[in-house]
Amino acid sequence: MKKLKTHELGTMKWDIESSDDKLDSAEALLDETELSAEFRMENFIHRIQSKYVLVRPKSEEVFNVNGPQEAIRLGAELAVKTLSQEHTVGNKLQLKVTEVYSPFQFWFLEAKDANLVTEMSHKIFNFYSDGHGLCWMLTPPFLKPGYICAAFHQSAWKRARIVSVISAREVSVYMLDYGQSAQLPANQLNFLHKQFMQLPAMAMRGTLTDVYPLDLHWPANATNYFKVLVRGRYVYAVIKDTDIEDRTLFVNLCDSPDLQHSISDQLIRNKLAGISRNYSAKTIESNNGRRVRYIRERLPSFDMLEQQLIIADCEKFEKMFDGIVYNSQFYRHFKAPKLTNPFHKDLENALDDWLEKHKRIQRMNP
Repeated sequence: MKKLKTHELGTMKWDIESSDDKLDSAEALLDETELSAEFRMENFIHRIQSKYVLVRPKSEEVFNVNGPQEAIRLGAELAVKTLSQEHTVGNKLQLKVTEVYSPFQFWFLEAKDANLVTEMSHKIFNFYSDGHGLCWMLTPPFLKPGYICAAFHQSAWKRARIVSVISAREVSVYMLDYGQSAQLPANQLNFLHKQFMQLPAMAMRGTLTDVYPLDLHWPANATNYFKVLVRGRYVYAVIKDTDIEDRTLFVNLCDSPDLQHSISDQLIRNKLAGISRNYSAKTIESNNGRRVRYIRERLPSFDMLEQQLIIADCEKFEKMFDGIVYNSQFYRHFKAPKLTNPFHKDLENALDDWLEKHKRIQRMNP
């Protein structure tokens, strides 16, 4: 049999549901009248983690460490949008660039999908505004890498995946529909209702064609100029190649529907990029029908970026990464060097995994 007892915490009353055999320990935990506010809060957290069921004041919604009944469970996965017959070489698209790491790595939404994502964001906002806000705040047991939740970022609710937990108060997340990464306070995360899992993760991956960087990696001024031209804007694209396994489109971008004045031409004209011949029929023919890809076009991979294994906008890190991927042991002998920094262990593992995948592809396409 279960008993319902009311206890006071600060100025707020909570109903605590517990079994008979746990009631005595609960009483001991709740005898807090002589304790400081800090100890009282610690005991409150302990009660949550001990799986007591809390009924929030003036609400009939039961809230517990398992989350609201209709919330996404731990371990749930969100499907991702894959390439389709619409994404064939020569097809044209209108898209909205949502995030940029470099001209070789950016994320976008197709124009037809951008409205769906905006509409969903509004529905999530209305859901939390309709009396569900407090009851749907994410609790500590769910602050785990991989958990799918809702994150309040740039004045909007977005579907997100927790990448890492920095502390009890701060987490790193990846916005599944935008390709954006951010560090956010934990109190800006909510449980996500199952109804918002119907759409797959809508962010798509893109690589700019017909250019190459004028350095071992894209210089900051080139990337920043590219960001100014495309980020947050609707642009037009012509598909020049695809990578189905990596879900990547290689596109020539233009800022007008007549497909004149390409973004690549603007980078070249401003001496921020070189002219690539890797998409020409002659170059492809001379390489046994395959297009040559630059090392920095391949690395960092989108997976590495989405897992936040790369430090963005950091020239020191970029030079360190150059030292890895341009090392002959790496690109000739498919062996990643051991990294001395223990914080880069996950990156080292990701590079090993990438090399294994690359070797497999090379064997399939000799």
